[in-house]
Amino acid sequence: MSFKIFSLQLTGKIKPVSTIENRRKELANDYAEFQQTEASEELKAFLELDSWINSDEFKKKKKEIESLKFAGSLEENQLKEFQRLKKSARIRKYFKLANSSDLSKFENEKKSQKMADFYALSEYVKEGQFEKEKKEIQSQVFKGSVEEKHWLDFRRLDKSAAFRAYNELEGSEKLKKHKALEQTDKFKKYNRLKNVSEQDKESKKEFVLLKRDAEIKAYFRFEKSKKLKLYHETVGSHDLTKYNELKEYISTDAFKKQEAFLKDKKKFEKSEAYKKQQEYKKLAADSLVKFILKFEKSAAYKNYLDVKDSFDLKRYFELEKIIDSDEFKQQKVWLEDKKRWEKTEEFKKEQQHKQEQAKPEFVKYFKYQKSNDFDFLKNWEVVFEDDFAGKELDSTRWSTSSAAAEKLLGENYALPGDLNIFTNGKNLLTGKGLSISVKKEKSTGKVWQMPAGFVPTEFEYTSGLITTGSKFVMEDGILEAKLSYNPVKQVASSFYLAGDETAPRLNLIEMGAKNNVGISRLDGKGKIENSGLDISNLKKGSYIVSLEKSGASFTWKLNETEIWQQNNSELNKPLQLNASSLVIEELSGSQTPVNFQIDWVKCYRKK
Repeated sequence: MSFKIFSLQLTGKIKPVSTIENRRKELANDYAEFQQTEASEELKAFLELDSWINSDEFKKKKKEIESLKFAGSLEENQLKEFQRLKKSARIRKYFKLANSSDLSKFENEKKSQKMADFYALSEYVKEGQFEKEKKEIQSQVFKGSVEEKHWLDFRRLDKSAAFRAYNELEGSEKLKKHKALEQTDKFKKYNRLKNVSEQDKESKKEFVLLKRDAEIKAYFRFEKSKKLKLYHETVGSHDLTKYNELKEYISTDAFKKQEAFLKDKKKFEKSEAYKKQQEYKKLAADSLVKFILKFEKSAAYKNYLDVKDSFDLKRYFELEKIIDSDEFKQQKVWLEDKKRWEKTEEFKKEQQHKQEQAKPEFVKYFKYQKSNDFDFLKNWEVVFEDDFAGKELDSTRWSTSSAAAEKLLGENYALPGDLNIFTNGKNLLTGKGLSISVKKEKSTGKVWQMPAGFVPTEFEYTSGLITTGSKFVMEDGILEAKLSYNPVKQVASSFYLAGDETAPRLNLIEMGAKNNVGISRLDGKGKIENSGLDISNLKKGSYIVSLEKSGASFTWKLNETEIWQQNNSELNKPLQLNASSLVIEELSGSQTPVNFQIDWVKCYRKK
């Protein structure tokens, strides 16, 4: 027996489950309320208010408000500054002109089209553009111009012998008749006969007659003429192309117009520049233009412009608005009120802060804010849980066949010497937690026997088991279960963590012939060997047993009180959850059923 368990019970360190569950429920409710309050706009507003009330700024403002008076105040200084500005000569002159009809006339007419035209023409005439255009216009003459050059080039070509010949023959009847003869039978015959042999006297005689023909004689006279030679040289020449281009160019209206312009002695008087100059002179003599120009240069208008956008005038209007406002008048009265603090918004906020600070939800929030009571809820999350409240076992979480059985046979089987067979869920009762029931009843199952294999066998007892198998494995974290501790020595009931093999394993709790928490392993002979804490002297009842796994380090707690620590590197791996009851000695019918009660199971991992 363990003196440690006895001592913990004796000193009251193992608290009742009801106390723990009530405290957890209360803490969970408080945490939910804490989170709700923490996320609320009300708390956000209160914290802002609290920060303001407790700030140096607020305290300073309160002190300032309580010590304020009109004499020497901002308001008094504003009033004095306004009166000084109001008496200023510059500002008085500004208002005199600002309200005058002359200024109104000036501002209305200055933007008129007439003034816009005058300013544009004045700039045009005085800034050099006018003189530039005038010189440019007066410098444009026909002599030496591009136009004259083109005209002279045309005249030179037009008077040349080649172009006189070309112009005379191009399209003429003489040239057409000359070319037409070349196509006649007579001319073709002539060309054919001129190369005949002297021995062909008939052909030679005929050739002599054709040679004397008037048309043929005329053809060769023209063909050998200088005029036709010049014509042929001109046709297709670059000069002909240039000649035609120049002839077309100087015949255009644009050329003729430009030629007339360049030869015009009064072209400047006809120009836009001259018209603009005359319009400028006319506008400069206009009475309205004279008024605008004179007003614009006046000392009164200069003062007006200087003051218009000045800081003093802006300040004058700013102070005038302030002093005429109800706020200023009320502020003056307020500064003279000895109970001014109680009438401020700050005082109302101060009272509001006191009221809200006493609200139950805020009192509770600030109670927990700096405590570590919620550390577990904040740092751990549930990754697996079951309260077995359904009518049947949740098949998405649990299997009723061991991992080995599912791999080998697909159903539970027994080993030689086992007194019970595990049924596939028949011995499990859910609805108010889980009860694994050992019953004395005949049942047929299979036993693994060498070398025969699985042999059908009749058993006197049935029991049940649950396992998460591949549905869930626990890595580092906490396994916690509420279960009833009521050992029956003939039945080994255990809740444990294991890999695919049943050993080694971590016993969350084992009760029956041996009652312990710790680690079970197989020795060299294949027998189970336990190492852990004996809990045989634990009082019967309901307990919350937990096991925290951190790598190869394991810690057991009973009703939140640490009772055992142990290390094992073999079990530093993902582990399945398992619970079962195994008959290890004969039971009478009156001793059955033996129930292993598990109210709920939870697995946590760090967030």
